[in-house]
Amino acid sequence: MRKFDEAIACYDKALELSPGDPVIWRRKGFALLKLGRYDEAAASFDQALAIDPVNATAWQRKGYALACLGEHEDAVACCDTALTLDPRHILAWQSRGWLLGVMCRYDEAVDCYEAVLAIDPDRRSAAWHRERVRERRDLEALAAEIREAERFIEVPACIREVVTERDYGNVGLARAVLRELVGRAEAVAVHRS
Repeated sequence: MRKFDEAIACYDKALELSPGDPVIWRRKGFALLKLGRYDEAAASFDQALAIDPVNATAWQRKGYALACLGEHEDAVACCDTALTLDPRHILAWQSRGWLLGVMCRYDEAVDCYEAVLAIDPDRRSAAWHRERVRERRDLEALAAEIREAERFIEVPACIREVVTERDYGNVGLARAVLRELVGRAEAVAVHRS
């Protein structure tokens, strides 16, 4: 019913009766996540993991809470632990992919989405995210190539606009044209030498 505050109050009462139940701690952590109370959620997952350290879902959700707190490296480590415990944990793979994408570690992020699709080929969200990560990776590569090319040529505005306007559909063409222009400039420089 999405009444997460009420759920947390119920979990707190349940924990008074059974403080060593990792399921209650995990469920409370999930409700805290839904409310955006990430510090408390991470602490709740820590309690669950102190009791049951081999629960992959608790590790994945703790990672999500840490990611929301900006603790990306620790969040990836949580996902890695979850995947060590359960290599087919789809949400751990997806969380890890999302985090690595945020951290601009695009190839690793793509690998995570590929792992999801190997487990569940029909998971459209993973395919969609994989393509978005590839687009960001390729756009950043174009931006780097533009910076390098500026040493040799005046980069045409239309190529720069592919980056500034995030025109993902034309990244490949812009990279090819830029490489051709740089190649011509280098050939002219060599010929003059």
